[in-house]
Amino acid sequence: MNAKPNRTAEENNSASDPTIDSPTEELAYPRRNLHRLYCPAITYRCATGTHPRPPREDSSHAAASAGQGNTTPCVPCAYKIGNFDIALDTDFTRRVPNQRPEQCPRSHRANASVGKAEDDDHDRKGGNSHDLDCTMGYRRGMNVLTVGDGDFSFSLAVARLVVRSKNNKGTHPPGMVVATSYEDSQTLRKVYPDFDNTLKTLNSHGKDKIVIGYNVDATRLDDTLPKQQLIQSKKQSKSKMRFHRICWNFPCSAIDSGQDGQNDAMEENKELVRKFVANALPYLDEECGEIHLAHKTKPPYNQWGLEKVAMEGFERSKGTVNNCKREFEFKGRVVFDKCTYRGYTPRKALDRKSFPCHDACIYVFGWKRHETNVDDSSLSELKQCICHSTIKENELGMASDKLPKPSSVIPITESVIEKVRSIHLHHAQRRANEKQNKRNNFQAGKRNGSRNKRRKKH
Repeated sequence: MNAKPNRTAEENNSASDPTIDSPTEELAYPRRNLHRLYCPAITYRCATGTHPRPPREDSSHAAASAGQGNTTPCVPCAYKIGNFDIALDTDFTRRVPNQRPEQCPRSHRANASVGKAEDDDHDRKGGNSHDLDCTMGYRRGMNVLTVGDGDFSFSLAVARLVVRSKNNKGTHPPGMVVATSYEDSQTLRKVYPDFDNTLKTLNSHGKDKIVIGYNVDATRLDDTLPKQQLIQSKKQSKSKMRFHRICWNFPCSAIDSGQDGQNDAMEENKELVRKFVANALPYLDEECGEIHLAHKTKPPYNQWGLEKVAMEGFERSKGTVNNCKREFEFKGRVVFDKCTYRGYTPRKALDRKSFPCHDACIYVFGWKRHETNVDDSSLSELKQCICHSTIKENELGMASDKLPKPSSVIPITESVIEKVRSIHLHHAQRRANEKQNKRNNFQAGKRNGSRNKRRKKH
């Protein structure tokens, strides 16, 4: 498509639809690796200014902090999609510098206090159903295991989706979340000031729907998962519980200096991922279970080869789960959007500080689905809802307004990158023109005032 800042109405309509693949000019900047790369549709809509934004109480503060109107494209979301690098795309990063994630128009809701049960009550009554329906990969009724969740804020965000969230018909029973941390409860209380509030809100979802596990080792799940609580919660035999999602965000061995994930510990971290995958497979749902690994993609993390390392963990398990040979595969990467997980803040190991993650992706692994694997017609309505794949090939879930549904996942193509980039350059140019016009008008007013004064003197 034309990369010039001025666009016609037809080009504006094209830019709002990622499925329209427009021709592109040869560009002087490198694009990010687009192989099997996807993004939440809500992130794309926010980046392009086409996502309807609910009003917030302190609307004046929103306008001041974001400097944006309700249809203004979101800069933080643009960087999540394009991963624009200041050393590789100097023109874009100079004219559209990245902003803090709090300046995303959706962040006010995503960063709401996680320690207030009344917020969940408001959501349960439908007060914020638009927020609860916009997280890819999760459905009410799913069983989810979270691993290495330091302050349990991610587990709480997931619980709001699979336990408390209502689907359109409101008929599906709630799911279950097993939230685990590598540390003990006393350590977590010392590190995270809001830990008790988060834990209280998490447990408010129901004792039979939430299981908390401390000192759980991702590489020794059989030995460290809270088995007795799991048996009591599912009210079944002592067989392994199956999960539709097993999630580990930013897996990394802790380093005393705080520089976790650096090259010196790369091989140790690779082995950590291999062991985790091998240990997680026996707990994965046999029909539609997925393993989600969220991680940064800039150096040195891009040198991990996370796709290959995770598959090596599968090979280590000899590809056998419950004595049935299954094909396991890397399904793709989804741009990580923190705003879709309400209240979640990624933190370093044993550190209350957060870290930048606009370059992060969720690596999705799951069973290779064949036509004969699951007969959808024989499944109950609940089972069909739960048997949901995070990444659905060739299915964009287009809504009646010709925009993808916020809860869907869309592929990131060269056209998508170009559209996001073009929209923001156009907007930056328009804002620059407006500022210049204001300066010109101000200078003209001063000159006119000076002339009027001289005329009065004469």
